[in-house]
Amino acid sequence: MGTLTKSARSLPLLKNGLRHNYNVINISSWKGFRRFSSLRSDVQIVEVGPRDGLQNIKASIPTATKVELIRRLADTGLINIEATSFVSPKWVPQLADGAEVMKEILARPGHIYQSRQMNYPVLAPNLKGLENASRAGAKEIVVFASVTEAFSKANQNCTVEEALQQCEAVTKKALSLGIRVRGVISCIFSDPFSGPTSPSAVLPLVERLLEMGCYEVGLGDTLGVGTPKKVQDVLDKLLAEISPNRLAGHFHDTYGQGIANIVRAYEMGLRKFDSSVAGLGGCPYAPGARGNVATEDVIYTLENSGISTGVDLNKLCNVGQWISKEIGIPYGSRAGAALVVKRSNTISSSGTPKPTPPKQHRSWKIVEDTGEYRVSRSGTALKVTLTRPKNGNALTDSMLEGLTVLFKKLPQDPYVYHLVIESEGKFFCTGMDLSGNTDTANGSDDGSYYAKVAALYEALDHVPQTTIAVVDGPCYGGGVGLAFTCDVRLVSPKARWTLSEIKIGVSPAVISKYLVREWGASIAREGMLSGREIRPEELARVGAVHGISSDEASLTTLLDNYLDQLDKCAPRSAAINKELTRMAWLSPDSEKQASLVKRTFANMMVPGSEGEHGIRQFQKKVKSFSWKDFWGNKSPLEKSIY
Repeated sequence: MGTLTKSARSLPLLKNGLRHNYNVINISSWKGFRRFSSLRSDVQIVEVGPRDGLQNIKASIPTATKVELIRRLADTGLINIEATSFVSPKWVPQLADGAEVMKEILARPGHIYQSRQMNYPVLAPNLKGLENASRAGAKEIVVFASVTEAFSKANQNCTVEEALQQCEAVTKKALSLGIRVRGVISCIFSDPFSGPTSPSAVLPLVERLLEMGCYEVGLGDTLGVGTPKKVQDVLDKLLAEISPNRLAGHFHDTYGQGIANIVRAYEMGLRKFDSSVAGLGGCPYAPGARGNVATEDVIYTLENSGISTGVDLNKLCNVGQWISKEIGIPYGSRAGAALVVKRSNTISSSGTPKPTPPKQHRSWKIVEDTGEYRVSRSGTALKVTLTRPKNGNALTDSMLEGLTVLFKKLPQDPYVYHLVIESEGKFFCTGMDLSGNTDTANGSDDGSYYAKVAALYEALDHVPQTTIAVVDGPCYGGGVGLAFTCDVRLVSPKARWTLSEIKIGVSPAVISKYLVREWGASIAREGMLSGREIRPEELARVGAVHGISSDEASLTTLLDNYLDQLDKCAPRSAAINKELTRMAWLSPDSEKQASLVKRTFANMMVPGSEGEHGIRQFQKKVKSFSWKDFWGNKSPLEKSIY
C-alpha cells in the first residue's frame, strides 16, 4: 500500500540534506484559521479551464473559441487564467495552437484589462516548452511533478527525481528570463495505479519546488478522492514547515468532495484555489477522474460565506453555459445550473408572463463635435449627425473635407460595423452651401470644389461597413445624393427628395450615378428633368426606401430595431456582399466580377472565417451569438476583400 518505492523514498529531495523553513509560523498559531471564522480574507481563483479543462476534449476546438473563452472569463473579473500549454502536439494535440492563442489574448484582453493586472500562466514542462512559451510572450509558466512513481511514469514517462530535475532546469532558465514559475504536484491523496499516497510523502516535493524557485505550489488531487479529513492530514504536515501563502489547492470533484475540500483548506489558511469553468477537465492518465471542481460552485460557496473573490457569478454562469454548448457537452456546474433555472423562473410569476417594459432607446456617446457635424458611438455603430439646422444642414467646404477623411478612415476602425447619417432640424440636407463663400467655378485641380464633392460621395460609397441614412425631413440636390449613396434608407413621413438643380440651370452631375443605381433609370431621369418633389411611398415601391416610420419618435425606434437586426449579421460578409453588388452593377458578366465571385466562394468557409463559425453555430442549433465577440478587437476588414 506504500505510495513510493523504496528507492523513491530515499531520493535526495532536499539538496545537502538541509531542510528549509518557508515563512513558517508555529502550527499552533494556525489553529485560529481552522474554523470558518471571522478571519475571512479575500481568495484568489486560478481559472484552469482554457488549459486543463480543454486539453482532453477529443473534437478539435477552434483557436477562436479558445481565445473567446479567455476573453469572456476575463470579463467576469478573473485575473489568473491558465491560458494554454506548450507541450508536444503529439501528446496534447488540442493545445497545439498555444502560440496563436497567446498572440490573440495578449492583444486583447492584454496584461492590463479593465484596470486589472491580468496573469496568463502556461504549462511549460521542459526547456523546449519554455523556449516556445517565452517566444509567445508568456510571463509565467507552470512546471509539475507527481508525488508518486507510477503516475510519474505514466504521465511524464520518467521517475519522480527525473521530473524534479527537469523542473529545476526549466525553473532556473525561466527565472533568468524574468518569467515567474509556479509549481504543481499531482496525486497528493492517491495514485490511480499504485494506490493511496502517504501525507508525509507530499512535503519533500513541495519543499524541493519552492527551493528551486517556484513562488508557490499547487496541491493536486488528481483523482478527486480527497475528503476534508485527508486535506487536513496533508496540510497538517505541510503547514508545520511552509506558509499557507506559498500553497494553493487544486481539487477534482470526482466524488463530489471538491467544495468541501476547498472549505477545509480555507479554514486551515489557504487563500488560493484552482478551478475550471463548468467543471471542465480531467487527466487522461487518471482513469475515472471526471474533472476539476467547477469555478461557479467555488464562487457561489465563497461569496455566500462572505468571502470576496472579485468574480461576477452571473457572468461566469453565462460563460459556463456558452463553452459547454460550444464543445457539445452538458453544463457541469451544480450551482451554475441551479442559478440558470432560478433566473429563468423569475421571468414569469405563477406561469403568467410579466409585462415587457418599453424598450429603451440606444444611448450614443459623443466622440467628436465640430460645430457642423457630430460623431457618436453606440456599440458597433457610428453615427454622424449634421448640426447646421439654421442653414438647412448644407454642406460647407470644411464639412466636405472632414467627412471625407472620416469615411476613408472607417475601414481601419475595428469597432465600427455600421454607419448612420442623420441630421438635426427641419431639413435632412439641402445640398452644397452656395452662400457665396465657396469657389464653385473652380474645377481645374485636385483641390477644386468638384474634387471635394466627388471625393465625399466616392468615400461614402466605398465605406465597407453598412451605411444607413435616417431621413426626417426634406432633401435637396446634394442632400438627395447623400441619402442615396448609403446602403439603406429609413425615413419618416416628412421625408422629401427634390432634385432642384435644374431650376437654377445646373445638373446633379456627381450624384447622378447613385440615383440611377438606387432609383432605376426611369424614375431618376424624370426626377432630374422635372425637379419635382418625390415622397417616401413612391421610392418605397421601387425598393429605394427600406422603412417608413409613423412619426419622429418611431423613426428612432425603427433605427434601433434595424441596428439590432444588423448585429446578427456578420460584418466581413456584409462588406463582401456590398462589393458583390457593386461589381454586379458596374461590371456584370466581366472577368473581374467572375474573379470576385470565385474568390468569395473559395474563402467564405475557411478555418477561422465567419462562415466556419456561423455554420458551426447553425449545426449546434445556436440561434443567437455575437459577431462582436467573435471578432473581439480585430478588424473584420483587416484583410482586403477585393
